[in-house]
Amino acid sequence: MELMGNYLTIQTPEGLMDVYTASLDRSEKLPVVIVLQEAFGVNHHIKDVCHRLARAGFYAMAPELYHRQGRHVIVEYGDRKDFLPLLGSLTNAGIVSDVLSTIDFLGQLPLADAGRVSTLGFCVGGFSSVLAGMNFSLRGMISFYGAGLSHSREGIALTPVFSDLGKLRCRSLFFFGGKDASIPPREVEAIREKLRAEKVPHDAIVFETSDHGFFCDERKAYDQSAAAEAWKITLEFLKQVNLFQRA
Repeated sequence: MELMGNYLTIQTPEGLMDVYTASLDRSEKLPVVIVLQEAFGVNHHIKDVCHRLARAGFYAMAPELYHRQGRHVIVEYGDRKDFLPLLGSLTNAGIVSDVLSTIDFLGQLPLADAGRVSTLGFCVGGFSSVLAGMNFSLRGMISFYGAGLSHSREGIALTPVFSDLGKLRCRSLFFFGGKDASIPPREVEAIREKLRAEKVPHDAIVFETSDHGFFCDERKAYDQSAAAEAWKITLEFLKQVNLFQRA
């Protein structure tokens, strides 16, 4: 089957937002995975994740969370000074609004099953995925090394959501790197304890020898073994949460 990847432009309360989409040319409606970007934008890596999801039978969508700053805003890996102002411009309310606009648009897409939506995010997208899981009725939520869940960061407008983790409304899957200085082991354990205390159905997996960004094969931190295992777990998780049919 042919892989279809293209941009759509949708309306949000704060203007137009481009969304990269990918799917196979199928006749039936497909479960949706909203892929939430790293701090570097909807770049080649994020598009590749969308393509991989499409080949696995999902309808993938990656909204450009930097749309308030321009169209197709991308920063090269390693250019920290360039992405910090962009990252600093994101807000919790803005991310929730963008995800809502993406979900609302699903009714216009013949291949997208609006009743089966999950989120998958990396880095700030991991934070965004958690935020989406707190605010929308999703099938599943996946967060790869979502930083800032427990504490605020200088120059970043995003506010921690640790105290509200009990609001997660779906089964959740977290991945962390054991060598990730931005999310140290004590923070990971605190997140686990909070999720257990709030009885949130979840798995929190730590790859002990991996660092922040271990899933991305375009970053120095790439860990091939951990990435392969995490992807296998991710696909199984998405298949499981989408087993039951749309109500």
